[in-house]
Amino acid sequence: MTNGFHHFFGAGLLFALAPLLLTGAAEAANWTARGNEPGWQVEMSDTAISFSTMEGEAFVIEPVPEPVRAESIEVYSGAAGDKTVTLVAIDKMCTDTMSGMPFPKAVVVTSGERALVGCGGDPLSLLAGDWKAEEIDAKPVIAKSETSLAFDLDGSMHGNASCNRFFGGFTLTGEGLTLSPGGSTMMACDAGLMEQEQRFLAALEKIVRFESPSDGRLQLVDAEGNTVLALRR
Repeated sequence: MTNGFHHFFGAGLLFALAPLLLTGAAEAANWTARGNEPGWQVEMSDTAISFSTMEGEAFVIEPVPEPVRAESIEVYSGAAGDKTVTLVAIDKMCTDTMSGMPFPKAVVVTSGERALVGCGGDPLSLLAGDWKAEEIDAKPVIAKSETSLAFDLDGSMHGNASCNRFFGGFTLTGEGLTLSPGGSTMMACDAGLMEQEQRFLAALEKIVRFESPSDGRLQLVDAEGNTVLALRR
């Protein structure tokens, strides 16, 4: 498998994409990638690519090589000592094999004969924005109830719980997602909406991670792996 990845994401990938790729100045935004078994990490900045493993291997490539780009792919090639290093970043959702956390980039690093596969970018970019609830504990929301949830880049959240507006905060770490409702308005609605609102607010407090399938549906999951909220843009 290692040799196969090396071929596909090394010279084989560049050859296959040659008609589509453009070479441009290095304008890498800061992001991080990591993988498991063995554990490794890449830090990408405007000035350098830093690589390290849990086994103690480490090197820095600077300045950042000029990338070769396709629409959703960036390929960086450089030298670390006597080894040629290639970093391929694909704008495609990638799920961490240990934490289950989704990331916006799939990343492959080849160094010599070894290929390391992992995920990169900021998971918050998949989560941030406005979402409309479709299901609460696998039960469809009441039609036209406008139940919603929005995540802001500053760590705050807000939305409509079905009857009342609410606000609070959230914490997103490498281990998962925690939501902390802070307060809400105090309007009264019909019994069906009030019951749905209570289930919605209770679901917020059970969430430990999120999943973002490719169809654009956001799933908020509890500690037992159950989807307690399903939402869509």
